[in-house]
Amino acid sequence: MKKSYFEKMMRKQEGRIHLAEAALQIAAEEYPDVDIQEYLELLGAWSHLLKRESGRMPVLRKIELINYLLFKKMRFTGNIDNYYDPKNSFLNDVIDSRKGIPISLSVIYLEMAWKLGLEAAGVGFPGHFLVRIMEKDNPLYVDAFHKGRIMTAGECKDFWEDISEGEVEFQSSFLSSLGKREILSRMLRNLKSIYLEQKSYKKLIRVLDKLIVINPDVPEEVRDRGIIYYQMQAFRLALQDFETFLSIAPDSEDAEVIQQYIQVLREYSSRLN
Repeated sequence: MKKSYFEKMMRKQEGRIHLAEAALQIAAEEYPDVDIQEYLELLGAWSHLLKRESGRMPVLRKIELINYLLFKKMRFTGNIDNYYDPKNSFLNDVIDSRKGIPISLSVIYLEMAWKLGLEAAGVGFPGHFLVRIMEKDNPLYVDAFHKGRIMTAGECKDFWEDISEGEVEFQSSFLSSLGKREILSRMLRNLKSIYLEQKSYKKLIRVLDKLIVINPDVPEEVRDRGIIYYQMQAFRLALQDFETFLSIAPDSEDAEVIQQYIQVLREYSSRLN
């Protein structure tokens, strides 16, 4: 089977994956006619403007410069009123509307930071998403959802205590950085949750296809796609995914349940033949 452009991109080494382009490839499932190159050129123009103005600025001043461009001049902001709108996960929509969720706004922020030569990474903070930028040996954390608020590790802990209302103890692992594939997986899993809630199964299948491409060693994604195919009554495809899942994870906790699915589908198939 011919590999898709997205699949070829995900086979590249981490450093060669263009995060914004990959995010726009996700958006292309919803918008097949989206001009990805046009959006990449727009991001490039913004970063060129920043690079021209930043010169030899220290790290903190470069962060402030990015914040001025994105949040003051261009008025990017968190979409508080419509947080669970799937458009918040499509980078073209976020660029057009200037509204998004923490992870999509952070993708734009990361592109700007990398172009300025900053040592930046995404941070999968629970229930949120941050950008970590190293200032010498000192990490700073930028909250793109809240207009580029800059926090220290201690302030991130305070932030966690506020949003968790003290019910879950802060862990240092909350500030661990994520690779580009992990960031894309998290974007896709946001869409997965939304489409599952909406019962938008056709869209959900396309999301799961990409999750499986990024995470070929995560059998649960194959299992979940099989369950959705089953809901869609695409029984042949469901059976293939369930059999693949058991071949990869024969000792999983839900192996017995999946085996029951397989038995039902095989019996159904034999009656048709």
